Amino acid sequence: MKTPVEPKLNREQRRVVEHTTGPMLVVAGAGTGKTRVIVERINRLISQGTPPKRILALTFTEKAAAEMLDRSNELADDYYLDLPIMTFNSFGESLLRRHGTDVGLGRNFVLLGESAQIVFMQERLDDLGLEYFAPISRPDSLLGDLRDYFSKLKQLVITPHIYREFVGSMPLGDNAEKLEKSKNKELASAYETYTKLCHSNGVIDYDDQIYGVIELFRKRPNVLKQVQESYDYVMVDEFQDTNLMQSTLVDMLVGKSQNLLVVGDDDQSIYGFRGATLANILDFKKRYSEAKEVTLIENYRSTKQILCSAYKLIGANSPNRLEDKLNIDKQLKTSKSGQEPSQHFFETQNEELGWIATDIENRIKSGTPAGDIAVLARRNATVRLLDDLLTDRGVRHVVAGQKYELYEQPIVRMLLESLRTVVDPSSSVSLFHTLTGPLFGIHPGDLSELLASSRRENETLFKAIESSSSVKAKKALELIGSWRENLGLVSVGQLAYQILDSSGLKGKLFEDAKSDATAAMAVMRLSELFDTLKEFEQIAGSPSAVSYVEALPALIAAGNSGEDGTLDLSGDNVNILTVHKAKGLEWPIVYIADCTEKSFPLTEGFGGLKLPEALKEQYYSEADEHIPEERRLMYVAMTRAKDELLLTLSCRHSSQTPRKPSRFLAEAFDAMNVVNHSPVQAKVQTVELFKPKLPDKVQIPTKIMNGEQVSLTVSQVDDYLRCPLNFYYKHVLNAPEEPSPSRDYGTIMHKLIEDINRGLMAGEQIVAEDLEAKLRIEWPKSGYSSARQRERALKQGLLTLEQIIRRTLVNPEVPIAVEEPFRISLDDINLLVRGQFDAVLPDGDGVEIRDYKTSTTVDTPERAKNRAQSSDQLTLYALAWQVLHDEIPKRVSLDFIDTGMRGSIAKTQRGIDGAKNRLGAVANGIRNNDFVPGKQHDFCIHPEIVSSL
Repeated sequence: MKTPVEPKLNREQRRVVEHTTGPMLVVAGAGTGKTRVIVERINRLISQGTPPKRILALTFTEKAAAEMLDRSNELADDYYLDLPIMTFNSFGESLLRRHGTDVGLGRNFVLLGESAQIVFMQERLDDLGLEYFAPISRPDSLLGDLRDYFSKLKQLVITPHIYREFVGSMPLGDNAEKLEKSKNKELASAYETYTKLCHSNGVIDYDDQIYGVIELFRKRPNVLKQVQESYDYVMVDEFQDTNLMQSTLVDMLVGKSQNLLVVGDDDQSIYGFRGATLANILDFKKRYSEAKEVTLIENYRSTKQILCSAYKLIGANSPNRLEDKLNIDKQLKTSKSGQEPSQHFFETQNEELGWIATDIENRIKSGTPAGDIAVLARRNATVRLLDDLLTDRGVRHVVAGQKYELYEQPIVRMLLESLRTVVDPSSSVSLFHTLTGPLFGIHPGDLSELLASSRRENETLFKAIESSSSVKAKKALELIGSWRENLGLVSVGQLAYQILDSSGLKGKLFEDAKSDATAAMAVMRLSELFDTLKEFEQIAGSPSAVSYVEALPALIAAGNSGEDGTLDLSGDNVNILTVHKAKGLEWPIVYIADCTEKSFPLTEGFGGLKLPEALKEQYYSEADEHIPEERRLMYVAMTRAKDELLLTLSCRHSSQTPRKPSRFLAEAFDAMNVVNHSPVQAKVQTVELFKPKLPDKVQIPTKIMNGEQVSLTVSQVDDYLRCPLNFYYKHVLNAPEEPSPSRDYGTIMHKLIEDINRGLMAGEQIVAEDLEAKLRIEWPKSGYSSARQRERALKQGLLTLEQIIRRTLVNPEVPIAVEEPFRISLDDINLLVRGQFDAVLPDGDGVEIRDYKTSTTVDTPERAKNRAQSSDQLTLYALAWQVLHDEIPKRVSLDFIDTGMRGSIAKTQRGIDGAKNRLGAVANGIRNNDFVPGKQHDFCIHPEIVSSL
């Protein structure tokens, strides 16, 4: 073996490389060569006689592990086949394959991917015993949340036993505390059941690759001792990003020797959303009291001006920093000097991003290599805007690491719809999407009359096409029929391949992918989908397309997020990426875009199931709070710049509400070069994002537009305001809608409330048994994945009805009108609006207009009032009442019948005038065929694969 050449290391780096005995904490600031010291230390240990296989180095990504291994081999001029440099998860899975039999887990266990995990849970949904978490429409829609919740528990090494004991200690005071305890008792039971089901079925999930090893070591100390004795040295890169589960594994591995070296920087901990906790690195010396510490502060990347600003910013996170806890100096040093960072202020975001694009163009024209430039953003939406702008201007660039949802990709949605079409001949919705998509390319307008005919005759679209003269549509049905013949003979993956192949789409995509980036991306997404189909076939009780389609709603609800790895960072192009993706990278010139409150720092998200605070607080430190992590993220962004740092912000985004400058700007800079760009200088054309290509317009039905007069229902107005493109497909094309148990539930409950209110007006007594019988008779039978789910949903419906009856008996409110229709003409904007008031009730010398809603999420008075304040429908009702009665109703209200919450507000003339202005915009939009996608575009599917399809 060739003796490695001694590298040029600074004094502190050399201390790390030469350390051989006992624990060590290396606090390595940005740009100080942290990975280098690990590689150098590995090679030094090997050169001194340590067998490579006895050195374990753990990282977070396969890319980092491969890079570290390559650098070790390059430095040593040799190739260590048995050097274990790997990710936490790869290491954990290898241990389970080797020792799993010691706890009854065979070496041939199955690792559940995201899709397979959801399928596994769905097929055992009844075993989980969900009652509290069983919504009316689809209980399996919460499987993604349950999966994530179980993952949080495992990442904190909370066993089912620990969770069960915690639930037992929860207070039982008022009704709220009793319900909270009941909820957590159900979660604890489901968690325990899930872990047992996994073990008995020989499967593990992603977290089990580490959590399962911890359980193995705890149950089998003999195995733990064998593994401990396998390694003389353990090293961990990016230790600040470990979660409790990973750090627990590390602590168990090192054993008595404590030959552990961890490298990290608490100021660069940015993965709290993955469960990382700063307590691991902040408290390292509490766990390893004999640990030596080395601080690397010699920065080889940035100018002193950039580093000074970054240090001032991160100081705001004190005292929850290693600098304070260990009394060390973490201010990065450099001999490199340059210009001060600059701040650029704009009136609108379009002007801001347009200026960035123009400035980049000018730099490249002046000779700056495109690869020297990067634009960083906190939000994916900002990255997409910049991508479109630079594409429009022809600037060479790449976008790295964009997040996407697999099931939302156009090509994937198209193939899923075709599978639904094959499985369910009665689904007019799926057939419509399949025929109008790239498989057959039939114009939606050509099907509109057949759709109308099928509705009139109360038959499926399939039947309407069979009896029509449409040659193209009939030919399509023949091919679909051939697929259906193989339905019970092949697996879902085989059927999906057959659909792509026999339709000719596969051949066209593969050919176009040679020269077309969009087609190439579609092929990649299809490959990912087929990977999930393999997972399904591996874990499902039946691998058929029928079983898959039944599982599909749960899979889509749970999501399957990916990261775009097809566009790698390039040294020859401008790089655009989120700050998280920029970790560990550097560029001479860095722009940080959209430095405003709500963008950077981003508003904290509150989605999914949350751990009880009393349980969570045992495992988290103050340093893990949201704003400190956002501040660390800005620190990471700033320290990516080598020579020049430019921060931009704008006062107004899509909303007219002004944006405040990010608090981080004031924290980082006492005084800086501020450039206030006037609107005239920075004006840039508005960029429209992700606008699906609309088919040629069909004639708008005369019931909606007759000449210049537009006639709409209140719900149609609401649909247009939410998304004009949804309105187009739903009301112009009459595209069929998927059956929805939750929508049927709303309709049923409205009828029952109407019965109750009419009875009150007539002075009749409420007969609960009659109402319950009506509910049972009209309860929808379709849309549920099992009979038990339907029964649970019915039980919830009966409970809601019981609560409505009880509230009515305690406080009977007699309406003066029930389901009263109205029709108003707004001549100045040539618009007719139709609708009906659910209930009109007396309110002193005026009236209250009440609208009933079904929602289990609006469970507080504040949420109810917020919904009422943001409701366009309530404003339209107030407008209609004023037109009809020459007065504004005293109140308009939303009554959420499932929770008993009611939001009431008083409308003003100003608000009503604003609604009239919006109505005018709606009418003009319909007249002008303006059907662009809105923020809530979700009704129809518009797959665009390649432009020639």
